[in-house]
Parts: sequence; C-alpha cells; structure tokens
Amino acid sequence: MPLIRTAAIFVLIIFGGACSVLPRSRPVGIDAPAIRSLGPVQAVLQAADSASAHLLVTEIGRVAYPGADAPIWRVAYRPFQADLKQVLVLAGTRGNETAGVEYVLTLIERLQSTPGSTTLYDLDIIPMANPWGWVHDLPFTQGGVDIADDFNRFDSREARIIRRFLRDKRYDLVLDLREDPRARGFYLRQYAIGQIEAATRIIDRLRTAGYPIESDPDGILLKPRKGIVDMSGWSLAVMRWTRQLTMAGYIRQNVSSGVFSVVTPANLPLADRIAMQRVAVEGLLAEFAGPGNQAEFNPH
Repeated sequence: MPLIRTAAIFVLIIFGGACSVLPRSRPVGIDAPAIRSLGPVQAVLQAADSASAHLLVTEIGRVAYPGADAPIWRVAYRPFQADLKQVLVLAGTRGNETAGVEYVLTLIERLQSTPGSTTLYDLDIIPMANPWGWVHDLPFTQGGVDIADDFNRFDSREARIIRRFLRDKRYDLVLDLREDPRARGFYLRQYAIGQIEAATRIIDRLRTAGYPIESDPDGILLKPRKGIVDMSGWSLAVMRWTRQLTMAGYIRQNVSSGVFSVVTPANLPLADRIAMQRVAVEGLLAEFAGPGNQAEFNPH
C-alpha cells in the first residue's frame, strides 16, 4: 500500500505540473449561439417561491458578460424544525451538464408540498452555477474557465461567488451533480468519507433498476471501481499542492466532511440521466440527512 500511495502521489504531481504549464482557459468568445433561455428556469423558481412558505429564492451573485447579466440563484428549503441536518446541492457547474439542472428543478417543485417525513432537512440548492455556459450549452464560462477546476486560483467570477457564499458555512452533506462524457455508466465520487457502505447501497439500487454502472477494474488512480471513486484525504492534499483542487475538493476541505459527486454518463438519454440523479440524491439524503439519522462520516 505505501508503494501504491507513493506512486499515486508521483503521478498526481506530474499531472499537476503538466497542467500548470497549459492554458488555464479555453477561448470561447462572445459570439457563441444561445441554445437555451434562462426564462423557463426562472419561472420554475419564482413559482416555487410563491407557492411555498418553506422555499425562498435569492441571488448569491450575478455574472456580467457583454450583452448579458445572469444571476446565480440559491434556493433555500426550510421545514422550520430544530436540529435538522444541513445539506447543499449544486448543479450546472459545467453548462453542458444538463441532467443535474433538470433534476433539481423537479426536486424544487416537489419540495413545494408540506414537509413530510422524508424531507426533514435544511437544504440549500444552487441550481445553475454556470448560467452563461448553460445558455450556450458549453462547459466553460464566457471567458473560457472551467469552474469545476477553478478552486485554487478563482479566475472566474462564478467560482468567487460560490466561495463567498460558502464562507463560514458548514454542511452535514454536500451533493455535487455532474456528468461525464467519457463514462459508459453511473458512478459516485466520494471525498475522504471513510466508508463505502452507503455508496455501495446506492450503486446496488441503480444496478437493480437496470442502469449501467461504471467500473475500471484495472484503474489505480481516481478510477471508478464498481461504481465508486473513493478519494482519500492525502489525494486531496496533493491536488491542492499541485493547484488542481476541484470545487468538490475545496468544499471537502473547507465546508463539509460529507461530500459526494453524483456522476451520470452524458451519452445516455436525458430522461435516464435525470432518473439516475434522482435515485442517487434521494438515497444519499435518506442515508445521511433523514430525520433521526445519526450517521457520521469517518474521514480518512
């Protein structure tokens, strides 16, 4: 094990050094065609805010581009009960990862109902972290920065807004909804959690439902095994040292000891990806944030 760890650290260092000499951004330009409008998303959020006293929609910041001024919304769900777990869900960090955005909109609509036994938690949702990218169906910001990998240098306005929002906050559970264009199946990435039993139950539930599960049995470094990437604390420390800290890694180090990335394969139909997001999110909420749930993470 020490030899494997040493080799893994060496690979991460080489990877980080190589990435440090590459351009931090990719030119996108201001002439990219708009594929979607923020209007329908805003309508869903405003309707939820109006329909329920338990939901509040605010802006945590705005991103201004030539000809555009887009909000980054935050939806707060509060059942108004004491001693509830604190949960954060983030979606749309890359603008072409649409399943997470679509799923959280259905989740917000469901939360308009009177809080029930399965929804007793305090929940913050950032439904679209990259509004410009979502409108243009591009993974980056208008300036070409990948927000998901911008949590060392904070070159993007979006990453700085999220950092400011997270300041002084602590969450019991954080779910980062993502998609992977290279994956053939679903997987969970967990960050120094200390146990994989809960993640295994989620994967088993998805497999039973007939969804493909990503696995690379020969992978050594950061590859899913039976649908799970179990990242250790030392790997996060190395990533920070090599200036390759992701948003989820930053949140794990500064905001929460319970961080999962829920990753669907981008090549599957949107309806299937949304369904996989739902099964995983609802399962993780039940495991770690449900009423009377005393599950604790054992960081390693």
